[in-house]
Amino acid sequence: MMLHFFLLISCAAALDDHEAALKQDSECTSAECTLSALQLNSAAMTADLNADAAVDVDGDFSNSSSDFPLYGYHHWATTTMYGDAPRAACGGIDTHRLVQGTRYHNVASAQSMWRNCNGNGACWCGQAGGGSGTTGMGCLSCAKGRFLRSAYGQKGKALYSLAEEEAEDDSENPFMSEEIVVVVGDLCPHPGNEDWCPNRAGVKNAYGSFNHLDFSHYPNSVPHSRSIPNKNFVFSRIDCPADLKQRYHSMSKCR
Repeated sequence: MMLHFFLLISCAAALDDHEAALKQDSECTSAECTLSALQLNSAAMTADLNADAAVDVDGDFSNSSSDFPLYGYHHWATTTMYGDAPRAACGGIDTHRLVQGTRYHNVASAQSMWRNCNGNGACWCGQAGGGSGTTGMGCLSCAKGRFLRSAYGQKGKALYSLAEEEAEDDSENPFMSEEIVVVVGDLCPHPGNEDWCPNRAGVKNAYGSFNHLDFSHYPNSVPHSRSIPNKNFVFSRIDCPADLKQRYHSMSKCR
């Protein structure tokens, strides 16, 4: 209990320092000031990752907000696929160029996963938010995870076809894909995506998930040539790889 309390206090302190640094950064132009803000941003992300690690019990990760099977990961999300954006919400980056030629996958995370994203989804350079069951994943948040054979969250099928029978899947392997690394380069706003992307933290979408990731492209291991399968995705947050950070900061106007 004391460890949990300590972690919560540490996370809150790191986030307060992070917000103060961003405010200071907006008022200065020196390289030293900008570097300080970036370093505190890294510290806040480390605190988030430590909070994830704290829920590990004897190697079995669980999410107290859900009884959804996580298969060793921390969180789960519903998914969709939207293509690429030439000027995305994370500083105007081109999501295709962000991951072009790499093993990474760009995603747009639900606005409920961003910090201080207002109700109309008009956000720019949002940091990780979340809370009350929602996982925080804002701009330049990364995660490792795998697609499952199950789809459409806890409903198992599209809302518009609830009367249809589910296709049988005899495989005992719950995973449809290899483990991949995703990076948040864009926003999935609530307006226009009401079924999938909640407008605030602590609210589930129409398929029973607090989290939603809108992929630019699914990996080839997830068949999607005829239709978008909307497979469920289990994941754990990680620190973004160095080469991806460098690429992101060279393209993004977020500071």
